[in-house]
Amino acid sequence: MDKQKILIYILLVIVIAFSIYTAKNVFDSYSNSLYIKAYNAGYEKAFNEVISSGQNESCEPFSVFNGETNINLINVDCLNGEQEETN
Repeated sequence: MDKQKILIYILLVIVIAFSIYTAKNVFDSYSNSLYIKAYNAGYEKAFNEVISSGQNESCEPFSVFNGETNINLINVDCLNGEQEETN
């Protein structure tokens, strides 16, 4: 083989390797942004559910859990209303 063909093959390998590297980076960036959007959407949904549960009219406690940890919450305004009624 002459030097020109060897140079063309080397440049072709470099272009293919660069293209694969660029495509992988674009895909990784895209999939990472999808994960972040999904995480933020779930976080916002959970937070909105806690807020709406705390604003119930009956002033009943509601459960919030994470794994095996479970706690009951109640709106502070409901507690203040009960204190005013007892005074």
